[in-house]
Amino acid sequence: MMYVVIAVFVVVMAAALIVLLGMAIGAFSAMFTGMRDDLRTRRSAARAQPDGPHPAREPEESPADPLGDLADTLRLAQARRWESCQSIRQRLDGDPSEHGERDAGRFTLRALDIWRGRSLESVDEGEAGVRRHGGDTGELDRFASDPVGQIAWTTAAVAERISDLSAWRLDFFDRHSVRVDLGGEVTAIARAAVGLRDQFVILGDAPSGHLAADPEVVSTFAEKSLLLSGRLDELVRRLEAFAGYEQIVAQIQHRQEKQAWLDRVGGIDDVEHVVATEWDRAEADRMRHMADESDVLASIYLDEIAPLAKSLKRE
Repeated sequence: MMYVVIAVFVVVMAAALIVLLGMAIGAFSAMFTGMRDDLRTRRSAARAQPDGPHPAREPEESPADPLGDLADTLRLAQARRWESCQSIRQRLDGDPSEHGERDAGRFTLRALDIWRGRSLESVDEGEAGVRRHGGDTGELDRFASDPVGQIAWTTAAVAERISDLSAWRLDFFDRHSVRVDLGGEVTAIARAAVGLRDQFVILGDAPSGHLAADPEVVSTFAEKSLLLSGRLDELVRRLEAFAGYEQIVAQIQHRQEKQAWLDRVGGIDDVEHVVATEWDRAEADRMRHMADESDVLASIYLDEIAPLAKSLKRE
């Protein structure tokens, strides 16, 4: 019986394998037939087309706007520089919008002369005094509001503040070799600002027309613009360091004023005033005691002795 079952199982498995093999052969045959027909179709189409290269597709235009992105980057950089200069001016004056006569000091006039291309040797103290008291307010306003000139103008304002501090005249800075040449710093930054201003004039506005579509022109303009903007950033960092130096000088001024106050107040003799205070307290106690005695004696005299004496006189 077992042999019969095994024989039946073998027959069934053989039949199943034969069926599966037939299905596989049919599928492969259909696949190769389709591939052969597709190959014949492609060959026929190739023979029907004339010889020659296929027309190239035009490159798709890039949606990016490099000049627009560059303008945004430069605008943000300029805003940061302006904010830094305004912050320094606000700390110095409390109102960065005022460019009155107090701003027209010798360092401001020096920076203005460099900005205008005027020879520094041709400016004497007398002329500087006349210009300080009028005639340059509008020019100073234009100088201070220029995106590049503001750096030199703020540098001059920092130098003015340092020179006005009494602590700046201490020999401390000379003994420790930490005194900065204020005029030299103003001159260096002002001349650098003038050079960058002239470079921006040479660079001009962003290219337009067919130049704006030229990748080489656009990349060159972007490279030069970022280079000059980076120079301005470093110039502002130098200004910020100079403003930090002014804060140190101001702190020395505060310490000097504190020490002068302590020295002045220290002249008050504590022991002497403690003794005098105790003496005043004792005198006050003695005075109150005498007042009490006077009150008692007065009440005795007025209330008892005086009426008795008056009655005796009548008798």
